[in-house]
Amino acid sequence: MDGRDIAHNKAVRGYIMRSLAKGFNNTLLCRQLVNVMISDGIIVSPDISKHLDYLVNKGYIEFTNKKVNSYTAYANDATIRLTVDGVDLLEGSRPDDPGVDI
Repeated sequence: MDGRDIAHNKAVRGYIMRSLAKGFNNTLLCRQLVNVMISDGIIVSPDISKHLDYLVNKGYIEFTNKKVNSYTAYANDATIRLTVDGVDLLEGSRPDDPGVDI
C-alpha cells in the first residue's frame, strides 16, 4: 500500500465519521452514506466495508441491527451510528487516531 492509498483510506474514514455526525441522532443508512460519498467523488465503488470494519473495530461506529456486520451493511441497508467514542474523537476530547483524518 502506498502513501496515496493510506491517505485516501484515512480521508474516507474521516468523511464517514463527519457524515454520521450530521445525520439525525448521529445515524445514517448505509446506502444513503454511500450515495453521498459517490456523488461527492470520495469513492467510486459502493464497497466501503473495509472502512466500516476499521471504524467498528476501533469502537467509533456501530450498526443498530446486531445481525449486520461491515461486509453485509450495504446489502442490508443497515443503519450506522456513531458511538460515544466516535463523537469524542470528532470533538477532539480523545486522542487523535492516526487512521482517521478528522
